[in-house]
Order: sequence, then structure tokens, then C-alpha cells
Amino acid sequence: MALISRKTVVIVLISVLVAGLAVLCLKAVTARGSRVLITISKDTTRITGPLREDGYVDYLAALNQRYSRGVTPENNAAVPFLRAMGPAEIAPRHRSEYFGMLGIPPLPEEGDYFVTLDKYAERLKAGEKPATKPGEDVGNVLLRQEGQAMKRPWSEKEFPALAGWLAANEKPLAMLVEASKRPRRYDPLISGNGSVYWASCPAMTQSREAAWALTARAMLRVNEGRLDEAWDDLLACHRLARLAAQGPTLVELLVGTNADAMACAGDQGMLQHVRLTAAQALKMRDDLAKLSPISELVEKLDVTERFSYLDCAGMAARQGVDALTDLTGDSESSGATRWLTGVALGRVDWDQVLRMGNSWYDRLADAYRKPTWTERQKAHREIDGELGAMIRDLDAAEDWKWLTPSALFSPRKSVTQRIGLRLASVLIPGPAVADAEDRGAMQFELTRLAFALAAYRADHGSYPAKLADLAPKYVAEVPKDIFSAADLHYKQERGGYLLYSVGPNGKDDGGKGRDDRREPEDFNQDWDDIAVRVPGPAAEK
Repeated sequence: MALISRKTVVIVLISVLVAGLAVLCLKAVTARGSRVLITISKDTTRITGPLREDGYVDYLAALNQRYSRGVTPENNAAVPFLRAMGPAEIAPRHRSEYFGMLGIPPLPEEGDYFVTLDKYAERLKAGEKPATKPGEDVGNVLLRQEGQAMKRPWSEKEFPALAGWLAANEKPLAMLVEASKRPRRYDPLISGNGSVYWASCPAMTQSREAAWALTARAMLRVNEGRLDEAWDDLLACHRLARLAAQGPTLVELLVGTNADAMACAGDQGMLQHVRLTAAQALKMRDDLAKLSPISELVEKLDVTERFSYLDCAGMAARQGVDALTDLTGDSESSGATRWLTGVALGRVDWDQVLRMGNSWYDRLADAYRKPTWTERQKAHREIDGELGAMIRDLDAAEDWKWLTPSALFSPRKSVTQRIGLRLASVLIPGPAVADAEDRGAMQFELTRLAFALAAYRADHGSYPAKLADLAPKYVAEVPKDIFSAADLHYKQERGGYLLYSVGPNGKDDGGKGRDDRREPEDFNQDWDDIAVRVPGPAAEK
């Protein structure tokens, strides 16, 4: 009797597997319409309500409940913010629900709203034109001027079009300053399909525009000698940044951090060009010290990012494999792999998929609760490396290679593992996401220290020889470098000074950062020091 070939054995095994999976799939499809395929518990879904009509957890509603708690139209900065900026960024189909959740009537389509730089450029193109060189685009000119105007004092004569833009926004900007004085900010999360992953943050684009305008106007006021009004604008920008970061999402945290960095650049622009009195510098130092901390990254990871993973898993349990294709990018997988995965999906252990996600996010939250940047990064990189290795192994097992003994004889376990890893690979952020938070925190600390240095110079006629000379009169304690846990770098330079942190790469780049990569030969450099440079008297006005 002839021996049976290995190929024949594999074909038989596959045929048996396919037939069995087809039966299981039919049973699962029937079950899907009649029962919830996951267990609602802290171990799996993390929260047990509110529930959707189909019995699954409504994570979007849970986030809106959590972040709107204690918020009213009277204490919510989002209300005057939107009255200043208008409803344009909110999809018309969502406006009734959106404003209802804020507790106010919908805003009219047209009004005396903030004019974006792009729209102002269109007005100039249609009517009066600013002085530009032949062939120059008005919009590009305005963008270039704005980039300069946020970092140094400037005049209406120098940038007349930009000054016109700010004048056109005088009323909305006044409303934004008032909005910044409110203690809370809640912007409803709205999603077309009800999922956290696809929820939009429409006001975040407007938050960046507001920060640009306030910082640019502050530098105009510095040039005009209106320091108190300039400082009001910069403080408003700092406050709006913190309010934006109160939102539940990583996007809102990053937008808030970016807005605060703009305000810090404006602070430093003032310090570089104005000789403050000791009283002025100390007041500004104290005003910064009174600001609330920016919301922490770990909160976003532990709550919203976790909920996003759990919500996506629940969506796949309800709707099947097609619910995952746009998210994971598996739409280009081979027909065999996708078909087998689709059949087996009906037998996925969804509770285990949820537990896998909770395990990853528990580890992430633990990583970002560690006391130092080095420990946080080390822990996150270990997680990232472990997840990356598992994903690479998964990618290497595509097509028929996926039919390992585990997949053949334990299809439920194999497909469950596959789906959990695919979700984790898309949804779990990498270590770089923490850089923005820590860079922002370091830049803010350097800015506060710069005001203490300005007060010292006002009292003594020169900057101190070393940072330790600031304590205890000008600072209670000199902060350490977040990225090295060592002393910050500081040196006097021709009557001014250079103060810097080594940044996330941990290397002393001599105070050179990302903005110093100007020449082609600089582009391959990884300079990322975070610096404050204040020139000596010869460069001051």
C-alpha cells in the first residue's frame, strides 16, 4: 500500500477544519443576533455601564458622562470658546446633539466669529491686497509672518496684513481671554457610528488657531510697550492650553501641550527683547506657578485609550470581521487567511480579546506612573518591543503558513490571539507619544526659571554665575532636567545666557534643538535639546 503524501494529509486536515469551522460559524451567526458575545465585568469590559440597546457597553456615553460631571454652561470654557470661534468645525448633522450636550441652543451658522488666517487671506485676495512681492501668495505670506510674529516683538508697519487679521478678530479674542478664566472645559465626543475610535474633537483645530492669534497679538503688544496686556494674552494662551488638555483624548492633550509651547515661545520672546523690572519678572513667575498642571498622559492611556480598544473589540463581536478591516488594515490580506479568519471569528473568545487589551493597558498605566522619565521610557519601550515582536511573528505567518498546528487544532485560541494582537498593534501608542508631554513640561519649567533669572538680573545688574545662586530668593529649588535627572545646563554668554535640557535623546547637543536644523547637512542630526536663549544688552530694545 502506497504511503500517503504529506500534502494529502495537509489537504485532508484543512478540509476537516474548514467543514468544522463552517458549522461553528453558522451557529455563531445565529447566536450573534440573539445574545451578547462578551461578559460584562470589570475583568473584561472594565466598566459595566451604561449599556447600548444591544446589551454591549456604550463607551462613548461613558466618556461623555465622566468628563461632563460637574460641568455647567456657566463654568464650561467650551461655551464662550465656541461663541467666539463659531460652529463651523462641528458637522451640521451633529450640531443639535452637540449643543444639547453642552446645554445651550445651537449657534447660528453666521456671526461675528473668529476669522481664520486662511479665510482672512481669501478676503485679501478678493479685495485689498497686502504688500507682497510679485508672484507671492497672500496666504503663504501671512503664514510666514505669523510664524515670526509668535516668537518676537513686531510692528503693524512690519506686518500690516497680520495686524489687520488680529484687528478683525478683536471681539472673538476678547471672548477667548474670558473663556480662559473658566475652571472647566468639556467638549462633547460625537461619533457617526457611536465608537470611541472614530469620535471627533472638532474644537481642537480651533484651539490651535486661538493660540496662534493670542501669542502673535502678545508680541505686537510687547513691541508697543503694552506689557500688561501682552502678558494677559500669554497667560490666556497658557490657560486655554490647560483647558484643552482636560478633554479625554490624546489628541486634546497633544493640542493643549502644543498651545502651551506656543505660549512659552511668546514668554521667551518677551524675555529676549525686554528688560523687565524685578517686580514684573517675579509677578510673571508667580502667575505661571499658579497655573494648574496640564492633564497627564497616563489618564488618557488608562481611560480613553483603553476604552477605545475595548470598544473596537465589542464592535467586532457585534458586527463581525468587516468591522476590523478599516481599523487594522487587514483588507489586503490573502483570501485564504481572511476567509478562515472570518469563519473562525464566530468562535472568537471575545472575553480573552478584552483581557488581552486590559493587560496591555494595565502595563502602560503602570509604566507612566513610574517616578522618572528614564523609568517610564524604559518600561514603555519594553512593552513596545514585546508587542512588536509578537506582531512580526504574526505577519510572518500570513497566507497558508498561518495554518500552524495551533491554528489547525486550536482555531479559537489562535484566531483570538490574532485579533487581540491586531487591535493592540493599531491602538496602543508607541513611546514617542510621551515625548510631547515631557518636552512640554520641561519647556514650561525652563520658562519659569527664565523669569527668575530676569528678576535676578534686575536686582543685581547681571545674570547669576550659576543656577544655584537663584535659590532660595528667586526659586525655592532649582529644577532638575526631566530627561537626565541631572542639573540643567546653564552658561553666561556675552551678557546673556543659554539654559537648556538635553531632551529625549539624552545627549548634550550644546543647546541645539529641532529648530536649529536649518541647513541640508543638519537634517540628519538628531538635535533635540530644549533651550532658552536670552541675549545680552546689545541685542535688546
